[in-house]
Amino acid sequence: MLNPLPATLAALFLFIAPAAQAADSLDNRIGEALFRRMWVAAPTATQAADGLGPLYNARSCATCHPRGFGGRPPDPAVKGDQGVGYAIKLNNDPVYGRQIQSNAILGQVIEGRPRVTYREETVRFPDGGTVRLRRPTPVVEDLGYGPFAEATAMSARVPPRVHGMGLLERIPAEAIEAEAARQAAGGGPAAGRVNHVTVDGVRQIGRFGWKAMHPTLNHQDSEAFSLDIGMSTPAYPEPWGDCTPAQTACRSAPHGDSKQFEGLEIPSTIIGLIDGYLRDLAPDGGLEAPKDKAGTALFADTGCAACHRPSWRTAEDPAQPALSNRDIFPHSDMLLHDLGPGLGDQVPMGEANGSDWRTTPLWGLNRLAAKDGELSLLHDGRARSVTEAILWHGGEAQQARDRFMALPGDERKQLVRYVLGL
Repeated sequence: MLNPLPATLAALFLFIAPAAQAADSLDNRIGEALFRRMWVAAPTATQAADGLGPLYNARSCATCHPRGFGGRPPDPAVKGDQGVGYAIKLNNDPVYGRQIQSNAILGQVIEGRPRVTYREETVRFPDGGTVRLRRPTPVVEDLGYGPFAEATAMSARVPPRVHGMGLLERIPAEAIEAEAARQAAGGGPAAGRVNHVTVDGVRQIGRFGWKAMHPTLNHQDSEAFSLDIGMSTPAYPEPWGDCTPAQTACRSAPHGDSKQFEGLEIPSTIIGLIDGYLRDLAPDGGLEAPKDKAGTALFADTGCAACHRPSWRTAEDPAQPALSNRDIFPHSDMLLHDLGPGLGDQVPMGEANGSDWRTTPLWGLNRLAAKDGELSLLHDGRARSVTEAILWHGGEAQQARDRFMALPGDERKQLVRYVLGL
Protein backbone atom coordinates (compact mmCIF):
# COMPACT_ATOMS: atom_id res chain seq x y z
CA MET A 1 0.00 0.00 0.00
CA LEU A 2 1.32 3.44 -0.92
CA ASN A 3 2.36 5.57 2.01
CA PRO A 4 0.46 8.88 2.28
CA LEU A 5 2.41 11.84 0.89
CA PRO A 6 1.85 15.57 1.19
CA ALA A 7 0.32 16.98 -1.98
CA THR A 8 3.28 19.31 -2.45
CA LEU A 9 5.50 16.28 -3.11
CA ALA A 10 3.65 15.33 -6.29
CA ALA A 11 6.13 17.12 -8.53
CA LEU A 12 8.97 15.15 -6.97
CA PHE A 13 7.83 11.89 -8.53
CA LEU A 14 7.24 12.87 -12.17
CA PHE A 15 10.61 11.39 -13.09
CA ILE A 16 10.23 8.04 -11.31
CA ALA A 17 12.20 5.25 -13.00
CA PRO A 18 11.58 1.50 -12.56
CA ALA A 19 13.33 0.04 -9.52
CA ALA A 20 16.18 -2.15 -10.64
CA GLN A 21 16.15 -4.85 -7.99
CA ALA A 22 13.49 -3.86 -5.49
CA ALA A 23 10.00 -5.32 -5.48
CA ASP A 24 7.81 -3.97 -8.27
CA SER A 25 5.68 -1.68 -6.15
CA LEU A 26 4.98 2.01 -6.33
CA ASP A 27 6.44 2.53 -2.85
CA ASN A 28 9.76 1.06 -3.94
CA ARG A 29 9.81 3.05 -7.17
CA ILE A 30 9.30 6.22 -5.19
CA GLY A 31 11.95 5.10 -2.69
CA GLU A 32 14.44 4.57 -5.50
CA ALA A 33 13.62 7.98 -6.95
CA LEU A 34 14.26 9.56 -3.57
CA PHE A 35 17.50 7.59 -3.21
CA ARG A 36 18.63 9.17 -6.49
CA ARG A 37 17.12 12.58 -5.77
CA MET A 38 19.49 15.56 -6.14
CA TRP A 39 18.59 17.83 -3.24
CA VAL A 40 18.97 21.60 -3.55
CA ALA A 41 19.62 24.49 -1.20
CA ALA A 42 16.77 26.32 0.50
CA PRO A 43 14.74 28.31 -0.15
CA THR A 44 13.06 27.15 -3.34
CA ALA A 45 9.52 27.38 -4.68
CA THR A 46 9.20 23.60 -4.27
CA GLN A 47 9.89 22.98 -0.60
CA ALA A 48 9.76 19.23 -1.09
CA ALA A 49 13.20 19.28 -2.73
CA ASP A 50 15.18 21.80 -0.67
CA GLY A 51 17.24 21.82 2.50
CA LEU A 52 20.65 20.71 1.21
CA GLY A 53 23.53 21.60 3.52
CA PRO A 54 24.51 24.32 4.19
CA LEU A 55 27.65 22.13 4.38
CA TYR A 56 27.56 18.69 2.81
CA ASN A 57 29.47 15.92 1.06
CA ALA A 58 26.94 14.76 -1.52
CA ARG A 59 23.65 15.91 -3.01
CA SER A 60 22.08 12.45 -3.16
CA CYS A 61 22.29 9.00 -1.61
CA ALA A 62 23.21 7.52 -5.00
CA THR A 63 26.23 9.83 -5.27
CA CYS A 64 27.98 7.79 -2.58
CA HIS A 65 26.31 4.45 -3.41
CA PRO A 66 26.08 4.31 -7.22
CA ARG A 67 23.76 1.43 -8.19
CA GLY A 68 23.81 0.43 -4.51
CA PHE A 69 27.53 -0.33 -4.57
CA GLY A 70 30.23 1.20 -2.41
CA GLY A 71 32.62 4.06 -2.91
CA ARG A 72 36.35 4.48 -3.36
CA PRO A 73 39.13 6.72 -2.06
CA PRO A 74 40.68 9.51 -4.14
CA ASP A 75 43.36 8.51 -6.62
CA PRO A 76 46.48 10.50 -5.63
CA ALA A 77 47.72 10.24 -9.22
CA VAL A 78 44.68 12.11 -10.58
CA LYS A 79 44.72 15.81 -9.77
CA GLY A 80 41.51 16.97 -8.11
CA ASP A 81 40.04 13.46 -7.79
CA GLN A 82 37.78 13.28 -4.73
CA GLY A 83 36.95 9.57 -4.90
CA VAL A 84 33.37 8.35 -4.56
CA GLY A 85 31.77 9.05 -1.20
CA TYR A 86 35.17 9.34 0.48
CA ALA A 87 34.81 11.05 3.86
CA ILE A 88 36.95 11.90 6.87
CA LYS A 89 35.45 11.06 10.27
CA LEU A 90 36.56 13.05 13.32
CA ASN A 91 36.37 12.40 17.04
CA ASN A 92 34.10 15.41 17.60
CA ASP A 93 36.33 18.37 16.80
CA PRO A 94 34.91 21.48 18.57
CA VAL A 95 34.77 23.38 15.24
CA TYR A 96 34.52 20.74 12.51
CA GLY A 97 32.26 18.30 14.35
CA ARG A 98 32.07 14.61 13.48
CA GLN A 99 32.94 14.70 9.78
CA ILE A 100 34.59 16.94 7.21
CA GLN A 101 32.08 18.39 4.73
CA SER A 102 33.84 19.07 1.45
CA ASN A 103 31.02 20.99 -0.30
CA ALA A 104 28.92 24.05 0.58
CA ILE A 105 25.95 25.92 -0.78
CA LEU A 106 26.44 29.39 -2.26
CA GLY A 107 27.77 31.84 0.31
CA GLN A 108 29.18 29.19 2.67
CA VAL A 109 32.76 27.99 3.13
CA ILE A 110 33.68 24.34 2.75
CA GLU A 111 35.41 22.67 5.70
CA GLY A 112 38.21 21.17 3.63
CA ARG A 113 39.22 18.85 0.81
CA PRO A 114 39.87 15.23 1.86
CA ARG A 115 42.82 13.57 0.22
CA VAL A 116 44.96 10.51 0.88
CA THR A 117 48.61 9.62 0.50
CA TYR A 118 50.01 6.08 0.47
CA ARG A 119 53.23 4.39 1.50
CA GLU A 120 53.69 1.10 -0.31
CA GLU A 121 54.95 -1.97 1.52
CA THR A 122 55.90 -5.41 0.18
CA VAL A 123 54.71 -8.61 1.86
CA ARG A 124 56.50 -11.81 0.87
CA PHE A 125 54.84 -15.24 1.16
CA PRO A 126 56.88 -18.24 2.35
CA ASP A 127 56.71 -19.70 -1.18
CA GLY A 128 58.31 -16.56 -2.64
CA GLY A 129 55.23 -14.76 -3.93
CA THR A 130 54.81 -11.08 -3.08
CA VAL A 131 51.99 -8.59 -2.65
CA ARG A 132 52.22 -4.82 -2.46
CA LEU A 133 50.15 -3.22 0.30
CA ARG A 134 49.47 0.50 0.55
CA ARG A 135 49.34 2.16 3.96
CA PRO A 136 47.13 5.25 3.80
CA THR A 137 47.46 8.59 5.53
CA PRO A 138 44.30 10.71 5.29
CA VAL A 139 44.85 14.40 4.69
CA VAL A 140 42.50 17.40 4.73
CA GLU A 141 43.66 20.33 2.61
CA ASP A 142 42.37 23.92 2.56
CA LEU A 143 40.81 23.87 6.02
CA GLY A 144 38.13 26.54 5.96
CA TYR A 145 37.74 27.23 9.69
CA GLY A 146 41.24 27.18 11.06
CA PRO A 147 43.33 24.28 12.38
CA PHE A 148 41.96 21.18 14.08
CA ALA A 149 41.99 20.99 17.85
CA GLU A 150 45.13 19.34 19.21
CA ALA A 151 43.21 16.22 20.29
CA THR A 152 41.35 15.76 17.00
CA ALA A 153 41.90 12.45 15.23
CA MET A 154 40.93 11.55 11.66
CA SER A 155 39.72 8.29 10.14
CA ALA A 156 38.89 7.83 6.48
CA ARG A 157 35.79 6.01 5.27
CA VAL A 158 34.42 4.76 1.96
CA PRO A 159 30.69 3.96 1.68
CA PRO A 160 29.85 0.22 1.86
CA ARG A 161 27.56 -1.72 -0.46
CA VAL A 162 23.93 -1.45 0.60
CA HIS A 163 22.39 -4.60 -0.91
CA GLY A 164 20.95 -7.12 1.56
CA MET A 165 20.60 -4.74 4.52
CA GLY A 166 16.95 -5.64 5.03
CA LEU A 167 17.88 -9.27 5.58
CA LEU A 168 20.66 -8.35 8.01
CA GLU A 169 18.16 -6.24 9.93
CA ARG A 170 15.95 -9.32 10.39
CA ILE A 171 18.64 -11.45 12.07
CA PRO A 172 17.29 -11.90 15.63
CA ALA A 173 19.07 -9.76 18.22
CA GLU A 174 19.16 -12.68 20.64
CA ALA A 175 20.92 -14.82 18.03
CA ILE A 176 23.65 -12.20 17.60
CA GLU A 177 24.05 -11.92 21.38
CA ALA A 178 24.27 -15.73 21.57
CA GLU A 179 26.98 -15.77 18.92
CA ALA A 180 29.02 -13.29 20.96
CA ALA A 181 28.56 -15.45 24.08
CA ARG A 182 29.57 -18.59 22.15
CA GLN A 183 32.77 -16.96 20.90
CA ALA A 184 33.63 -15.63 24.37
CA ALA A 185 33.23 -19.10 25.86
CA GLY A 186 35.18 -20.80 23.08
CA GLY A 187 38.60 -19.64 24.15
CA GLY A 188 39.75 -19.00 20.58
CA PRO A 189 41.43 -15.86 19.25
CA ALA A 190 38.16 -14.57 17.77
CA ALA A 191 35.96 -13.18 20.53
CA GLY A 192 33.51 -10.81 18.90
CA ARG A 193 31.47 -8.29 20.86
CA VAL A 194 28.17 -6.54 20.30
CA ASN A 195 28.33 -2.76 20.00
CA HIS A 196 25.40 -1.78 22.21
CA VAL A 197 23.97 1.63 21.28
CA THR A 198 21.19 3.63 22.90
CA VAL A 199 18.63 5.25 20.61
CA ASP A 200 15.62 7.11 22.01
CA GLY A 201 16.48 5.77 25.44
CA VAL A 202 16.44 2.14 24.29
CA ARG A 203 19.63 0.04 24.42
CA GLN A 204 19.95 -1.99 21.24
CA ILE A 205 22.54 -3.97 19.30
CA GLY A 206 24.39 -2.15 16.57
CA ARG A 207 24.22 -3.80 13.16
CA PHE A 208 25.19 -1.30 10.48
CA GLY A 209 28.18 0.90 9.79
CA TRP A 210 31.88 0.03 9.82
CA LYS A 211 31.81 -0.03 13.64
CA ALA A 212 28.22 -1.30 14.03
CA MET A 213 26.99 2.05 15.33
CA HIS A 214 23.45 1.80 13.97
CA PRO A 215 20.77 -0.60 15.24
CA THR A 216 18.41 -0.12 12.30
CA LEU A 217 18.47 0.78 8.65
CA ASN A 218 16.45 3.89 9.49
CA HIS A 219 19.09 5.12 11.93
CA GLN A 220 21.87 4.46 9.43
CA ASP A 221 20.04 6.36 6.67
CA SER A 222 19.14 9.21 9.01
CA GLU A 223 22.74 9.78 10.06
CA ALA A 224 23.81 9.77 6.41
CA PHE A 225 21.29 12.54 5.67
CA SER A 226 22.66 14.55 8.59
CA LEU A 227 26.41 14.11 8.05
CA ASP A 228 26.64 13.64 4.29
CA ILE A 229 23.77 15.74 2.89
CA GLY A 230 23.12 18.15 5.75
CA MET A 231 19.39 17.51 6.05
CA SER A 232 17.20 16.88 9.09
CA THR A 233 15.18 13.74 9.84
CA PRO A 234 13.15 12.62 12.88
CA ALA A 235 16.26 10.90 14.27
CA TYR A 236 18.58 13.86 13.56
CA PRO A 237 16.36 16.96 13.66
CA GLU A 238 19.05 19.66 13.36
CA PRO A 239 18.53 21.38 9.97
CA TRP A 240 22.20 22.42 9.77
CA GLY A 241 23.47 18.85 9.87
CA ASP A 242 26.99 18.55 11.33
CA CYS A 243 27.63 22.31 11.70
CA THR A 244 28.88 23.10 15.21
CA PRO A 245 28.01 26.18 17.29
CA ALA A 246 31.35 27.64 16.19
CA GLN A 247 30.09 27.66 12.58
CA THR A 248 27.60 30.49 13.03
CA ALA A 249 27.17 31.28 9.33
CA CYS A 250 26.10 27.72 8.63
CA ARG A 251 23.66 27.60 11.51
CA SER A 252 22.04 30.90 10.60
CA ALA A 253 21.71 30.17 6.87
CA PRO A 254 18.28 29.38 5.35
CA HIS A 255 17.15 25.81 5.96
CA GLY A 256 14.45 23.66 4.45
CA ASP A 257 12.56 22.68 7.59
CA SER A 258 8.82 23.24 7.18
CA LYS A 259 5.68 22.80 9.28
CA GLN A 260 4.06 20.74 6.56
CA PHE A 261 6.98 18.30 6.73
CA GLU A 262 6.89 17.74 10.52
CA GLY A 263 9.18 20.73 11.02
CA LEU A 264 11.91 18.80 9.18
CA GLU A 265 13.61 18.66 5.80
CA ILE A 266 13.22 14.88 5.42
CA PRO A 267 9.97 13.89 7.17
CA SER A 268 9.18 10.39 8.40
CA THR A 269 7.28 9.54 5.20
CA ILE A 270 10.26 10.29 2.99
CA ILE A 271 12.88 8.54 5.11
CA GLY A 272 10.49 5.58 5.39
CA LEU A 273 10.22 5.26 1.62
CA ILE A 274 14.00 5.30 1.24
CA ASP A 275 14.34 2.75 4.05
CA GLY A 276 11.78 0.54 2.33
CA TYR A 277 13.57 0.67 -1.01
CA LEU A 278 16.90 -0.26 0.56
CA ARG A 279 15.30 -2.90 2.78
CA ASP A 280 14.09 -4.74 -0.32
CA LEU A 281 17.36 -4.56 -2.25
CA ALA A 282 18.42 -8.18 -2.50
CA PRO A 283 22.10 -9.07 -2.18
CA ASP A 284 23.84 -10.18 -5.36
CA GLY A 285 24.69 -13.48 -3.70
CA GLY A 286 24.37 -15.17 -0.36
CA LEU A 287 20.85 -16.52 -0.72
CA GLU A 288 22.08 -20.07 -1.24
CA ALA A 289 24.78 -22.09 0.48
CA PRO A 290 28.13 -21.91 -1.35
CA LYS A 291 28.59 -24.80 -3.76
CA ASP A 292 32.41 -24.70 -3.68
CA LYS A 293 33.04 -27.44 -1.08
CA ALA A 294 36.82 -27.22 -1.27
CA GLY A 295 36.70 -23.43 -0.88
CA THR A 296 34.29 -23.77 2.03
CA ALA A 297 36.71 -26.14 3.77
CA LEU A 298 39.68 -23.84 3.19
CA PHE A 299 37.70 -20.87 4.49
CA ALA A 300 36.95 -22.75 7.69
CA ASP A 301 40.37 -24.35 8.11
CA THR A 302 42.24 -21.05 7.88
CA GLY A 303 39.96 -19.56 10.54
CA CYS A 304 38.21 -17.02 8.31
CA ALA A 305 34.81 -18.50 9.18
CA ALA A 306 35.38 -17.80 12.88
CA CYS A 307 34.39 -14.17 12.27
CA HIS A 308 32.88 -14.38 8.80
CA ARG A 309 30.16 -16.72 10.00
CA PRO A 310 28.62 -18.19 6.86
CA SER A 311 24.90 -18.36 7.64
CA TRP A 312 21.98 -17.02 9.66
CA ARG A 313 18.22 -17.51 9.69
CA THR A 314 16.06 -14.40 9.69
CA ALA A 315 13.20 -13.85 12.11
CA GLU A 316 9.48 -14.00 11.47
CA ASP A 317 7.92 -10.66 10.55
CA PRO A 318 4.34 -10.66 9.19
CA ALA A 319 4.85 -7.12 7.89
CA GLN A 320 7.83 -8.23 5.78
CA PRO A 321 7.17 -11.79 4.58
CA ALA A 322 9.86 -11.61 1.90
CA LEU A 323 12.51 -11.10 4.59
CA SER A 324 11.11 -13.61 7.10
CA ASN A 325 12.31 -17.12 7.93
CA ARG A 326 15.07 -17.04 5.33
CA ASP A 327 18.34 -18.93 5.44
CA ILE A 328 20.95 -16.39 4.32
CA PHE A 329 24.71 -16.61 3.81
CA PRO A 330 26.24 -13.16 4.35
CA HIS A 331 29.48 -14.48 5.86
CA SER A 332 29.48 -12.10 8.84
CA ASP A 333 28.90 -12.65 12.54
CA MET A 334 27.67 -9.03 12.85
CA LEU A 335 30.08 -8.50 15.75
CA LEU A 336 32.98 -6.19 16.54
CA HIS A 337 36.49 -7.62 16.43
CA ASP A 338 39.82 -6.06 17.32
CA LEU A 339 41.77 -6.25 14.06
CA GLY A 340 44.98 -4.80 15.43
CA PRO A 341 46.89 -1.52 15.07
CA GLY A 342 47.40 -1.84 11.32
CA LEU A 343 43.73 -1.08 10.73
CA GLY A 344 43.18 0.94 13.90
CA ASP A 345 42.19 4.57 14.19
CA GLN A 346 41.62 6.94 17.10
CA VAL A 347 37.91 7.45 16.52
CA PRO A 348 35.97 5.17 18.90
CA MET A 349 32.22 4.88 18.37
CA GLY A 350 29.94 3.67 21.13
CA GLU A 351 31.51 0.58 22.65
CA ALA A 352 33.78 0.15 19.61
CA ASN A 353 37.40 1.07 20.22
CA GLY A 354 39.76 2.43 17.61
CA SER A 355 40.88 -0.99 16.37
CA ASP A 356 37.39 -2.57 16.53
CA TRP A 357 35.51 -3.18 13.29
CA ARG A 358 32.28 -4.99 12.51
CA THR A 359 32.82 -8.12 10.41
CA THR A 360 32.00 -7.00 6.88
CA PRO A 361 29.47 -9.22 5.05
CA LEU A 362 31.13 -10.77 2.02
CA TRP A 363 28.07 -11.48 -0.10
CA GLY A 364 27.92 -9.64 -3.38
CA LEU A 365 31.64 -9.78 -4.13
CA ASN A 366 30.79 -12.00 -7.12
CA ARG A 367 29.69 -8.84 -8.94
CA LEU A 368 33.17 -7.40 -8.41
CA ALA A 369 35.27 -10.50 -9.10
CA ALA A 370 36.47 -9.33 -12.52
CA LYS A 371 38.03 -6.25 -10.91
CA ASP A 372 39.98 -7.99 -8.16
CA GLY A 373 43.18 -5.95 -7.96
CA GLU A 374 41.30 -2.69 -8.62
CA LEU A 375 38.82 -2.84 -5.73
CA SER A 376 38.37 -0.56 -2.71
CA LEU A 377 38.00 -2.93 0.22
CA LEU A 378 38.14 -2.33 4.00
CA HIS A 379 36.80 0.76 5.75
CA ASP A 380 39.04 3.23 3.93
CA GLY A 381 39.33 1.46 0.60
CA ARG A 382 43.04 0.77 0.97
CA ALA A 383 42.87 -2.87 -0.21
CA ARG A 384 42.72 -3.30 -3.98
CA SER A 385 42.24 -7.06 -3.84
CA VAL A 386 40.90 -9.77 -1.55
CA THR A 387 44.47 -10.87 -0.86
CA GLU A 388 45.44 -7.37 0.25
CA ALA A 389 42.37 -7.17 2.52
CA ILE A 390 43.27 -10.47 4.20
CA LEU A 391 46.87 -9.39 4.76
CA TRP A 392 45.75 -6.24 6.59
CA HIS A 393 43.98 -8.35 9.22
CA GLY A 394 45.68 -8.49 12.61
CA GLY A 395 44.61 -8.74 16.23
CA GLU A 396 41.94 -11.41 16.61
CA ALA A 397 42.40 -12.31 12.93
CA GLN A 398 46.20 -12.64 13.07
CA GLN A 399 46.17 -16.45 13.21
CA ALA A 400 43.81 -16.67 10.23
CA ARG A 401 46.04 -14.26 8.29
CA ASP A 402 49.14 -16.31 9.12
CA ARG A 403 47.43 -19.55 8.02
CA PHE A 404 46.49 -17.88 4.74
CA MET A 405 50.10 -16.75 4.31
CA ALA A 406 51.33 -20.32 4.84
CA LEU A 407 49.05 -21.87 2.21
CA PRO A 408 50.55 -23.03 -1.08
CA GLY A 409 49.97 -20.54 -3.88
CA ASP A 410 47.24 -22.59 -5.58
CA GLU A 411 45.28 -22.90 -2.33
CA ARG A 412 45.56 -19.15 -1.68
CA LYS A 413 44.08 -18.56 -5.11
CA GLN A 414 41.35 -21.10 -4.41
CA LEU A 415 40.37 -19.34 -1.16
CA VAL A 416 40.31 -15.96 -2.93
CA ARG A 417 38.09 -17.43 -5.69
CA TYR A 418 35.74 -18.71 -2.99
CA VAL A 419 35.45 -15.26 -1.41
CA LEU A 420 34.95 -13.61 -4.78
CA GLY A 421 32.19 -16.08 -5.56
CA LEU A 422 30.06 -15.11 -2.56
